[in-house]
Amino acid sequence: MNLSVNLLLESEVRSISRISRKFLLNAAAAFAALLLLAFVGFVLLGARSAAQSFRFAEQEKKQSENIFRAVNDLRQELTGLQDLTNTIGGWAATRSDWPSMLAGLPSIVPSNIQLTKMTGNENINAVDNVPTRVVSLYFQGKAAGGHSEVDVQEFEKNLKEKPPFGEFMELVQVKQFEAVRTGAQEDIRIFDIECRFKPQKLFQPIKKEEPARKRGKK
Repeated sequence: MNLSVNLLLESEVRSISRISRKFLLNAAAAFAALLLLAFVGFVLLGARSAAQSFRFAEQEKKQSENIFRAVNDLRQELTGLQDLTNTIGGWAATRSDWPSMLAGLPSIVPSNIQLTKMTGNENINAVDNVPTRVVSLYFQGKAAGGHSEVDVQEFEKNLKEKPPFGEFMELVQVKQFEAVRTGAQEDIRIFDIECRFKPQKLFQPIKKEEPARKRGKK
């Protein structure tokens, strides 16, 4: 029979492990703390980077808005200059050529008609919100003989169809035709003719483009 007795006290018993459990716990706690600090640092760095990117984006947005406003102002100014150019060109292009009309008038007046008065009026009126030149012309005269009514009708037709007035006329109408009530001029007829030229627009305004609406709310 073999007998074995352990004579070491319990406090003298050593662990067979080379690393104590307490050391492992302390090391694990320190490593966890380092990981936590590293994570917090990463988060703070990312937040700082995001804040900086946001500031840059805000600056770029303000710069873009300023550029957009400047471009829009230039576009409106250009539109105004184009309207002014069109107005000047239209004003010159729509002027009535009175010298040519007066020079060509004798060729369309029947020989039996004597014109006593001619009145021309030019006005600039808004038609469909566009400045438009409106021209009216009035003739007064007298005709003698039994064919006076036919002669006045011929003059009316010539004003509608023959140059230099035909291409411009919108309306030609005899407003008055009657005999002169005097004993000495029984065969004389007096007449009034009203003419209205075709309205001519001075220019066609350029349609202004509306600024593009900004997306999203501020």
